[in-house]
Amino acid sequence: MGFVVGINFAIGLRLIGFAPRLSIPPLVRFYPLHWYCAVLILVSGLSLLLAYPAKALTNPVFYLKLAALLIALLISRKLQKILAVDFDDFEQDKNIRRLAYLSLFLWVVTVTAGRFLAYTNSVLLASRFY
Repeated sequence: MGFVVGINFAIGLRLIGFAPRLSIPPLVRFYPLHWYCAVLILVSGLSLLLAYPAKALTNPVFYLKLAALLIALLISRKLQKILAVDFDDFEQDKNIRRLAYLSLFLWVVTVTAGRFLAYTNSVLLASRFY
């Protein structure tokens, strides 16, 4: 999760104006690592879901994290496509800045919701209902 969030934070912060001397092409080269780690997150998340399905599926924070994660990954894909093109004037484009701000916000929500998952469950095992 650290690689995925870290890469998105670095690119997002650069797009909103931090470190203006840092060029974008070196950052864009991290996207393959980003997607590889996103697949690892998917596998580990599915493993946790299979181990304790009642714990996750009865917790509204899980759905918040899932929604934020999916939207953030979609934004990441869109930014990757935009930045892959030779686009010199991205700093002037307000839509890209808005996407970067939204991406940063969604990654903070994803990480925060993930931390709260450990403390907000009321059901651990489905056997509680039998």
